[in-house]
Amino acid sequence: MHITRIEIRNFRSIRHLIVDFGETTIFVGPNNAGKTAILDALRIALTRRWGRRGTGFNEYDIHLPNDAVDPKTSSGVIIDLRTEESEPGEWPAAILEDLADIVQVDISSTNRRSVALRTRYAWSEEAGDFEPSWEFLDAKRQPLVGRSARRVNLERFWRYLPVFYLGALRDVGDDFSPRSQFWGRLLKALEIPAGLESRALRVLDLLNRRLLKADTRLRKIAKTLSGATRISARDREGGLDLRMVPLKMWDLISRAEVILRNEPDSPWLPLRRQGQGIQSLSIIFLFQAFVDHVLRELYEPDSEPVLALEEPETHLHPQAARTLWRHVRALPGQKIVTTHSPYFVQHVPFRDLRLVRLTPNGTEVRSLPASFSASIPPLDGLEAVVANSTGRLSYERLSQTLTVHGALEEQLYRRLLRCCGHHERRSDLVKTLKNLRDRSSRFIEDDALRSLETCARRMRGEIFFAERWLMVEGQADYLIVHALAHAMRYNLDEHGVSVIDAQNNGSPATFAMLARALGIPWLGVFDDDDGGREHIRSIQNRGFDAAELARRCRTHPDGDLEAQLVADGLEPELRETLAALNVSVGQDEGELLHRLRSHKTAYAAALAARLRGDLDLAQRAPEAFQAAIEQLRGLT
Repeated sequence: MHITRIEIRNFRSIRHLIVDFGETTIFVGPNNAGKTAILDALRIALTRRWGRRGTGFNEYDIHLPNDAVDPKTSSGVIIDLRTEESEPGEWPAAILEDLADIVQVDISSTNRRSVALRTRYAWSEEAGDFEPSWEFLDAKRQPLVGRSARRVNLERFWRYLPVFYLGALRDVGDDFSPRSQFWGRLLKALEIPAGLESRALRVLDLLNRRLLKADTRLRKIAKTLSGATRISARDREGGLDLRMVPLKMWDLISRAEVILRNEPDSPWLPLRRQGQGIQSLSIIFLFQAFVDHVLRELYEPDSEPVLALEEPETHLHPQAARTLWRHVRALPGQKIVTTHSPYFVQHVPFRDLRLVRLTPNGTEVRSLPASFSASIPPLDGLEAVVANSTGRLSYERLSQTLTVHGALEEQLYRRLLRCCGHHERRSDLVKTLKNLRDRSSRFIEDDALRSLETCARRMRGEIFFAERWLMVEGQADYLIVHALAHAMRYNLDEHGVSVIDAQNNGSPATFAMLARALGIPWLGVFDDDDGGREHIRSIQNRGFDAAELARRCRTHPDGDLEAQLVADGLEPELRETLAALNVSVGQDEGELLHRLRSHKTAYAAALAARLRGDLDLAQRAPEAFQAAIEQLRGLT
């Protein structure tokens, strides 16, 4: 079983949020955006304790519009979790038998089984306190009653879907202690044959006696300490001895520790004496050992763990962080991960990423889904439209969910509108379908994403952590824009702006689509030549209207970057730059442009160095660059 969706209302920074999960889901975003809140909502909903104490909830968790609102009058926290088969018949018979009272089946269409759990935390007048509650839901999201509402169903469900949490501040002292959730259970699960245990204890006793005889002071110390028994026992004869080695087998096992060395000639050292990076990694792989060896003994043979993992890259150098993704993905069960590492993100598939932002409306999450869904009742003619959509649409009658796979084309959209006919809720349904069409317009094809997987890997980590994007054509533009912004007292890095030299990293149109889908404000500056005009046309063909293009895209009016620099009066500085680079050039302007275009990166780097410290020179730089930098301030 895997969690496929979580819907959260009124929890910490979250007003209302719906997030879909895959087998591995990676959350990225700035601090205090709500990433940990999502993990905590998941963990609390799958808690194994009853009552207010120990659930993880408190009244400060309730999201309120302002400080004047009393949390007692709010609707409280609501967390809905959904698990669903990816294909009919995926869940084994044991799950279907144990969870028969709560499993829902969409017999009319998909035949997939699902379970929905709702967790609440709200003020109870009857109890005079804030109370948590759990209830399973039917396909219409109404609470199940009767046998389905028994507590035993919760206990069984949690056993099949155990959730484990590893925070960012992992500590081997805690995680490798005999009381820890993984190491302690692994040690307690060890089975030592009785004969071996007996022989080991005899050897320990012999070793202890020899150690005590090695120094007579030890025996004298024991005799002195035995005075305690004479006082406490009084008329009963007690005794006291020193134990230099473990007394019982569990005492011996509980002292087990991991030792390692980094090279063959290095000394063996305990894990706690290693660097923080190795310690952090060891705890992650300890989870794998726990799942591999004892999880299904402690839970159920068909249990699938859910690992909520914060910042797996903690204390790792960049190359190790890049490599780590492959190991995290290979961990057993479902992985839900938060990260601040651009290196870790470089190898994560685009559709596994979730971009978290804190907005005036609370925490929001954007992603690149392959499908989009809406709640639509079984309208007249709807199933016929779905059947004739060549797989673009699917409909689950039980949950009344219409799903479009990819973008909803206009012709198909019109057919769906006709199904609304004279329905009593026609106005609301039209709005729902329009919203579905608009959301699906953000769809990016797999081919486009694959091109970015290949071309933009170097900068992927950076752009997903940026607040705004500025697209330019090439490396020369990139260097000049950074220097010009510095001269204009607008440091791009400090303000979270990522400059994308799109021509070297993929299609500008794909980056524009990516920005739209992820809600990232963007601008573009292109050459006014055939290539630049084609970039703008390709963006327009992706569903950007003329008004938005006019607001977001600029061109150099005099042609390409080199022609624009000359037209702006920088010819003397450009000639000086080429001379410093030992590039000879005559007086002809055409030859000058040719030399500049042949040494783009070299001249741009030298010119950028001059721009950084020369405001007068910066004021003569291309106006399109200057205007874009000014527009970046507060861009939405």
